[in-house]
Amino acid sequence: MSSLDSAISESTLGAILLLAGAEARRGLPCQVQIHMGAIRNLLEACLKQGIVLSDNLKRAIFWQDLNSSVMTGSSRTFHHQSFPELSWSRDKTSSTSFKLPPGFQMLSSVLGHTFLEIMEDVHALQQIRDTNLFGPEDAVSMANVDNHQASIQSRIVDLEAASSISDCCHVGAYLCSTMLRCKRWRASVVPLHLSLRLLDKLQKTDTEPGWDEHRELLTWLLHIGGAFAPAGTTRSEYLELLKRNLEGRLRGLYTSWPELLGILEKFIWSDKAFLAQVRAFWNEVYIQPEPDSYLRS
Repeated sequence: MSSLDSAISESTLGAILLLAGAEARRGLPCQVQIHMGAIRNLLEACLKQGIVLSDNLKRAIFWQDLNSSVMTGSSRTFHHQSFPELSWSRDKTSSTSFKLPPGFQMLSSVLGHTFLEIMEDVHALQQIRDTNLFGPEDAVSMANVDNHQASIQSRIVDLEAASSISDCCHVGAYLCSTMLRCKRWRASVVPLHLSLRLLDKLQKTDTEPGWDEHRELLTWLLHIGGAFAPAGTTRSEYLELLKRNLEGRLRGLYTSWPELLGILEKFIWSDKAFLAQVRAFWNEVYIQPEPDSYLRS
């Protein structure tokens, strides 16, 4: 098999991926599925002809398929186990990292065992992010970390939400696992979509009494979603929703930034990946010139 055949195959696949990405940004799931189906057919042809494709291309195919599904609701063509290069399992020598954050420990009946197991993996990813090996904006780009994230997010997308609260948590967890990676991921269209999607779900469930029993969980979701919302309508609506809850079910839950931080740290929290953004959002909500502001700075 000539190198030209391989080059043509990779360039063709790359071009189709670009088309799929464009259709995803336009919100066209049927078109996305057509392009990803074409990629699947080409991959099968490459396999039959013995054409070896690069690891980077296979990763790009997986991520485009997954992100397109998240953004448009398109059916997934590939899975995190579709490519051996994306294989991931827990490192038994780092078993202490795979712990369930305390805020989730009493929520198995609400969120389900499978989701909580995934949250243990997200916590381990957060531990990697906060290690001294990486600065606040360093790209955590090692293949194993990429596989770790792929496993987490692929499984979250596959989950069936048992309730409206668990549905909100699925989106919040996906957003967190995305923002744990690097500045490039934060600047992509995916977290913006997730933030808007989480806002929509929180608004629709705002009057549900179930949140009254899970005020700290709601606090975490509101701050994570709002912190990564872009300036404009979405961020303003997060601010409005949070302020309304502070006047209602969240009244008295926390009275200062340290107390709020103590709540957020019970869930998925990274100083390096989240602190600056969440503190900026907090300032927009609570730092006010009037003496009757919601919280003391």
